[in-house]
Amino acid sequence: MAIQKLLPVTYAWLVFQGLLASLLPKQAIKLNAKLTLSGFENPGDLEPKAWYVRATRVAGVGMLTAGLAGLLSVSQLDEEPTTESDEEAAADPIEVEIGDEDA
Repeated sequence: MAIQKLLPVTYAWLVFQGLLASLLPKQAIKLNAKLTLSGFENPGDLEPKAWYVRATRVAGVGMLTAGLAGLLSVSQLDEEPTTESDEEAAADPIEVEIGDEDA
């Protein structure tokens, strides 16, 4: 149950990352390089190629879409009321008759 409380935060972070990568791909690449290459000298001097900037933008759109879909699914899960009759109905076995009715 604890992971369900973290899902909206995770999806919101994914939306934020997607917005940053899709709207400002060069800045997102530079920020990521500074964070991941912090042990190296002059990571800010690296210049990304055009194809990498486009790929970052496309990945950002994908992250944005996935994050929004996740937020919508979590909000729909919170809205669905669970009743005891639904749980009891799910626990009841389903009976199926096999064979000819004439026999």
